[in-house]
Amino acid sequence: MFETGKAALRDRLRAALHQPVRRDRAGLDRSVTARADLSALGGRWFESPLGPGYVIESVYDGGYCHGAVPLHRALALPLERLARQARDERLAGIEPAGLRFVDTETTGLGGAGTMVFLCGVARFEGARLVLRQFLLPGPEYEGGLLGGLGEELEAAAGLVSYNGKAFDIPALETRYVLSRQRPRLRELPHLDLLHPNRRLFRGEFSSHRLAVVERELLGFEREDDCPSAEVPERYRRFARDGDPTHILPVLRHNAWDVLSLVALAAHLGATCDDPARPLQAARAAEYAGEWAEAAARYEAAAAAADAPRTVRLEALERAARAFTRAGEYARAAACWEALIAEPRARRVAPYVELAKLRERRLRDRAGALALMEQAVGLAERGLLRPGSGELSLPAMRRRLERLRGT
Repeated sequence: MFETGKAALRDRLRAALHQPVRRDRAGLDRSVTARADLSALGGRWFESPLGPGYVIESVYDGGYCHGAVPLHRALALPLERLARQARDERLAGIEPAGLRFVDTETTGLGGAGTMVFLCGVARFEGARLVLRQFLLPGPEYEGGLLGGLGEELEAAAGLVSYNGKAFDIPALETRYVLSRQRPRLRELPHLDLLHPNRRLFRGEFSSHRLAVVERELLGFEREDDCPSAEVPERYRRFARDGDPTHILPVLRHNAWDVLSLVALAAHLGATCDDPARPLQAARAAEYAGEWAEAAARYEAAAAAADAPRTVRLEALERAARAFTRAGEYARAAACWEALIAEPRARRVAPYVELAKLRERRLRDRAGALALMEQAVGLAERGLLRPGSGELSLPAMRRRLERLRGT
């Protein structure tokens, strides 16, 4: 009787955490015959080592375009360069065909009680993209979702997500741990597209939410989409009464998210070498540590006839720093000189950086002295805005006195 009481308590705790109750094999087999009829969703039931689950499968031809981007372009991802931007060097050694594009939908924003009720996973089979959406018909089928997903990821060489390192993967790991499974999710190389997207396109969008980015970069506009805030409630209604009309919009929302991952990865990969986007291509080369290429691309961005002043100033400064890292000191000096000659320029940084370059690299102490005399004089008259640290007026005066040898 004591053991029976312990089992009942264990089952209540599992229910409180939305963790599936462990059943014996016979009980599991009997539950299979009582599965809900979900044929309206267009999927199928399957068996996994952790129990029965439900999956909806969709196939997209390689020429299928999500917005303006053909999906097959993701098969040519320059993973060596993107690996450095994603801060995961393991990506450099794999083939794009081995990637799995992953997006989840959950019952809440976090915590042990939050369940993953839908996980979309896309992978290439030849030139075709196969999307499998693992759906949780009810909490008792969580083992099937986790088991099916585990089998789907077994052959994965790496993951692609959008903010997945902070949200999707931890949410899945929590559910695996609560089910006493050992997930290999963190063992896999991971290209989280949020981070390279922020680096390459910083300052261009009001937000880096996926819905904004796909509209601005991919040309994909969602029509009649299910808002993210409605997703948990729609699932609760579906789990309560089994009506597929509640969950169909969520399935479409998740499918669009996954297709956007594929298209965005392809777009970011192409941007790394796109002469039409010299600023973004320059940032990509810089984050990859390719200093000479980054500097040349920054120069091209600064020289573009339609470049806004803010872009020109950023590009010239980044070019100067990249040329310095590449050891091309004369070209770096030319960029700093162009910034000094810029109309209405009141920054002291170009003066100080050029003085340092002349003294330390070009062995032109007299040139560095003349530059600092000019900078200090302009700053004292209020024509330059000193900054902090070595850009402050006292620091500039100390540099000037040292160059004078007094």
